[in-house]
Amino acid sequence: MSKLLSAPSSLIKFIENPVISSNFRTTTWIIIGALLFPFLSTLLTTRLTFFLSFLAILTRLIPTILITTGILPNEQLLSTVQPGRTAAMFPANDGINTIKPASKGLALLILGVKITHPLGFFAPGAKQTGDHFTNLVADLNAHPTQHGWISGSVVQGIPDSSSVSGHLTLIGYFKSMDALHRFAHGEMHREAWNWWNANVKGMPHIGVYHEAYDVPAKSWEGIYLQTPKLGLGAGRVEMDDGIWRDMLVEAKGGVWKSSEGRMGRSEEWGVDEGIVQNY
Repeated sequence: MSKLLSAPSSLIKFIENPVISSNFRTTTWIIIGALLFPFLSTLLTTRLTFFLSFLAILTRLIPTILITTGILPNEQLLSTVQPGRTAAMFPANDGINTIKPASKGLALLILGVKITHPLGFFAPGAKQTGDHFTNLVADLNAHPTQHGWISGSVVQGIPDSSSVSGHLTLIGYFKSMDALHRFAHGEMHREAWNWWNANVKGMPHIGVYHEAYDVPAKSWEGIYLQTPKLGLGAGRVEMDDGIWRDMLVEAKGGVWKSSEGRMGRSEEWGVDEGIVQNY
């Protein structure tokens, strides 16, 4: 009986897996649900099938109502969202966060996989391609100093037609273009590239791409209002003393009020120089 009661929750967790949920359009999920009900009715009693369906709805509806009405705290909001206004800035080597926005350059990498197939991530070769993609991201996160890696976010797109699945994209930040090139010529990327070259002829429905931007100092900014740590703001940098410091700082007034100031181009930014609070 306990397995039956936990079935709706397990099914929801499976469906909410980003790879699963974004792989099919809403109409496809509705059709799957419509077929699932009579199928369960043949295995179980109709009454029990209704009960499990109702229980699945309640597992989503009750927490939503309780959090919305304030009876339960919004744990995601409390634990992840940075209150107020924050910005991304390279920390000083000495740990004293003097306000010097965009004081260093960086490299931006956009790396993605696009699948044009009705089965989406279940298409032939898609799993292997996805595995290489996730291995690359895992390698960057596991060895940030070696790769000159600052931070990155993996974003999943939404299917835009019945025959085109959503795509998987990494938006990543390196300390320099040289660091990005070292990673591109490293063992993990070379392994992925060799596999791709050996199998690409049998996978016309899978595309891979990248864009790279070499961004000089005083040519970038990152401002965040009431968001979790994400993008460049989620970055941590190892300093000369071996200590890791966050790039996210409090951004109230002063140079943070304008784009010019946040890029370190404002003539007044030296006047506003001071100590900022890290998050």
